[in-house]
Amino acid sequence: MLLKVGVAMMLVSLTLAAGVIAVVALQNEDPETAAIPTGSRAAVEETEEEEKEQREFDPGQKLEIDDEPSTESAPEPERKSTPPAALPAPPVPDWPQPTSEELASASAPRYYQPTPDTNMTLTIEALALYDVPVISSSDLGVLDRGLMHEPESSLPWDGGAGRNVFLAGHYLGWPGTASHLVFYNLDKLQSGDEVTLQDGWGRGYRYRVSESFGATPYDSWVMGQEVGRDMLTLQTCIPPSFEERLVVRADRA
Repeated sequence: MLLKVGVAMMLVSLTLAAGVIAVVALQNEDPETAAIPTGSRAAVEETEEEEKEQREFDPGQKLEIDDEPSTESAPEPERKSTPPAALPAPPVPDWPQPTSEELASASAPRYYQPTPDTNMTLTIEALALYDVPVISSSDLGVLDRGLMHEPESSLPWDGGAGRNVFLAGHYLGWPGTASHLVFYNLDKLQSGDEVTLQDGWGRGYRYRVSESFGATPYDSWVMGQEVGRDMLTLQTCIPPSFEERLVVRADRA
C-alpha cells in the first residue's frame, strides 16, 4: 500500500515539474511569436525581412532635416510678392491733341540741340529727326527734354556677346517741350530704315529696322539682351488709352 502511494506521489511531482517548465518556457518566448507553430516561424521571419527592405530610405528622394528647433513664439515673416517691372512710361496726363500745324511740323525735318546731360543723340532720316538728345536716366522727367535711355540696358559701345540699347520717347508729349511729338510717326518706320546713334566723341553707330510689335507695360523682357544680337529698341505709348506700347527694333548695320 505504501509503495502504491509513493508511486502516485512521484507521478504527481513529475507532472507538476513539467507544468512549471512549460510555464517558464512560455514566459521567455516573444509574445507575438509564442503562439506560432515552429514550422511557420521561417515564413514570418521572411515576411518581416521584406517589410524591413520596403521601409529603407530611397536616396532618390529629398530628405528634409530641420537643424533648428521650432518655436511657436517666432512665426514666419509675411512674404510680399514683388510686382513685375514695367516698361518706362510717364503717367498719362490730359495732353492736348495736336493741331494741324503741329502735325505738319511733326512730318517736316526737325533738328535738335543737345542738353548738358545728353549722353548721345539719335537721328532717323526716314522720320526727319536729327540729333534728338538721349539722356541716360531712370527719371521719367527727362522725357520732356528728349529721349530716355533706360540705364539698366546696354550702351552702343558696351562689350559682350549681346547688346540692347533701349530708348523711350513721347508719342504726344507737352507742346513747347523738346519731346513734343518726337515719336508720333514711329509706326511709319519700315524694315531696312536706318537709325543712327552718335556719342559725345562724334562716333556713329548705325542700325537698320528689322521688326516692330505691340507690348504691354509689363513686357519688360523687351529691354533684355539676346546672345549674339546687337540691337536698338525704340518704344513709345500709343493711343487711344496710351497703356499699350509700340516697340520698334533695329539691328546693328
